[in-house]
Amino acid sequence: MLFSRSTKFIGATLMSLMLTHGPAVCWAESEMISTHEALAEQTRSQNIQEVQDFLSRSDIQKLMVERGLSTEEASLRVASLSEVELRQLSGQVQQARAGGDILVAVLIVVLIIYLIKRI
Repeated sequence: MLFSRSTKFIGATLMSLMLTHGPAVCWAESEMISTHEALAEQTRSQNIQEVQDFLSRSDIQKLMVERGLSTEEASLRVASLSEVELRQLSGQVQQARAGGDILVAVLIVVLIIYLIKRI
C-alpha cells in the first residue's frame, strides 16, 4: 500500500508526539502514606466527633449559652484546635462521660471558652 508524502509526514509527527508526550500524560504520581499518618487522621476525626457529640448535649449547650457561647461558634473553634489541644479536650470529655461529674463538664466548657478567647 502506498501512502502519500503528506500522510507519511502527519503519521510520523503524530507518532513522535504520542511517544514523547504520552507517558507524561499517563504517568500518575501517587505516594504511599504511612500507617501512622492514616491513624493520626482517623484519630483526629474521632476526637472531633467525640467532642462535637459532647457539645451537642442539652446540659452542655445550656451551660455554653449561660456563658455567652453559641454552639456553632464552639463547633468552629473545636475544628480549628491543634492536635495536642484536641487530644487533651477529648481526654477530658472521656473523663466527664465516665464520671458523669458536672464539675468536669463545667471545667471543659471553661477550657473551651479559654481556647476561644485565646484564638
